[in-house]
Amino acid sequence: MKRQQLLVQRTLQSLLKYGAFLLVIMMVVYACGDSEEQQETPFTEPTANLTAKTDGAIMGSVIAPNAEILIVATDSDKTFKGKTDDNGEFFITGLQEGTYEITISDEITDREETFEDVIIRIGEVTALGTVELALD
Repeated sequence: MKRQQLLVQRTLQSLLKYGAFLLVIMMVVYACGDSEEQQETPFTEPTANLTAKTDGAIMGSVIAPNAEILIVATDSDKTFKGKTDDNGEFFITGLQEGTYEITISDEITDREETFEDVIIRIGEVTALGTVELALD
């Protein structure tokens, strides 16, 4: 009988010890779960996409690296100048809405190409494509 009582006593001690240990683990998990929820920030929409566009742009490529780009507004006296990069590509921003004449020239070969009545719109990029400079 003593042996049976000793066995029951040890079993209860083990249950209390492991039960208390499990209770502590559950409390830690619950506490960590609460702190993560408190640290969450509410979702807000990005504001970068809400910025209004104020200009237009023009882009293209020229088979002549470092060619000069001259952009003249046909409805005002505004002119813009640019240059192609070493690959012959250009991207010019800051253009107001309107109609433009665009002249692309290469000083080395004295070649020139002119585009008339090119329409620029706010928030859009007008692509001229690849320009092959014709002989004068």
